[in-house]
Amino acid sequence: MNIKQTTEVNNQKNLNNLSLFTVGIINPGYGYERVSYALSHDDFDFKRLYTLPLYKLLKAQTNFYRETPLVMDVGVDLLHTWNSLPLCRKPFIVSYECELPRYLGNVKPWQLNFGKKILRSNRCRKILALSEAAKNRLTLSLTEPDDDKIINKIDVFRGGVSLPISPKETYSTTGPLNLLFVGTDAMRKGIVPLFYACEELIRQGLDIKLTFIGGFSEACYVYGEHLPDIAKLESLLRSANWVEYKGRVPINTVFEEMKASDVLLFPTFDESLGWVPIEAGLLGVPTIATDIFALPELIDNGKTGRLISIDKRDDRRFVGLNTTGDTLKNHLDTANADIQKGLSIAIQDMYANRHIVEKYGRAARIKLGAMYGADKAALTIKKIYEKNECLL
Repeated sequence: MNIKQTTEVNNQKNLNNLSLFTVGIINPGYGYERVSYALSHDDFDFKRLYTLPLYKLLKAQTNFYRETPLVMDVGVDLLHTWNSLPLCRKPFIVSYECELPRYLGNVKPWQLNFGKKILRSNRCRKILALSEAAKNRLTLSLTEPDDDKIINKIDVFRGGVSLPISPKETYSTTGPLNLLFVGTDAMRKGIVPLFYACEELIRQGLDIKLTFIGGFSEACYVYGEHLPDIAKLESLLRSANWVEYKGRVPINTVFEEMKASDVLLFPTFDESLGWVPIEAGLLGVPTIATDIFALPELIDNGKTGRLISIDKRDDRRFVGLNTTGDTLKNHLDTANADIQKGLSIAIQDMYANRHIVEKYGRAARIKLGAMYGADKAALTIKKIYEKNECLL
């Protein structure tokens, strides 16, 4: 038996006995990883790996060193990382949500080149974007001749989501329209135009209630130097009799509040994906959101929710990002006005036609269930692992 035949036999043995197949993970995102590491499958197992914290040893507190870890890869067949481009011997797959390499801030040319060199290497078997928008954004950024070696590895794998409670079964047809806002960075998530849109609708006589879950950061990169008075806005939210201000709550409480709500409001200025509308939709709750980045992939306007159009760049992100001064202020003023108007129209429509809340909610559950079913995702990632681990 020659070397080629021996390799083929060994590879087939591996495919037939995947109980020996172990995927090493580093830096799983979100505390629990929706992308792959929570997808249970009898044919493979996950092993958490240790990394050497170069950023601590080098005293360099930058994302480049955080996202380029030296990995102790003993006892695994393949690595699956989240944003990180590992230094190791093993082949790896990397999932990412918005940008890759994810170095952020002022990136030095040699750092970006180093990250792209890792992505071009044979060790990098697959690059899994969480959305078509993320795939498009990365592809647009790859303009050098050798970048085809990266582009050809990019695919979309959305992952799977399992929720701890059952979906909504009944929908209210009378009484107040119960609206929900969820966002730990409330300014970026659009709380300013949301509050004033709802306040104006209250003045017009609509019976609406808003549950606020989340909080505020001291700074917001979207607003930059034009950040509104956070203390004043928070005071308005806490004192309004039509707002139930819950602040930060455990994740299971968030799910319960989602299920009890009629509509999720998600008028965000910038989003790398949109896990909150995904979770709301899986529970049968429709979303009113801005049409930035991946959100149009998650929400079908007029079918599973409503989308509000704001000015965007070619990569579908808010046009005001990375601008300053009067340019930024003008973009913010326009976007705030567009979001406030869009929210008012959509909320009034759902208030006057309560049956469409149920129609949208049930359609959202079907759509997102097909996109994020955990069982389907586990089978898909199994095939990805099989194919890319054996390309030795």
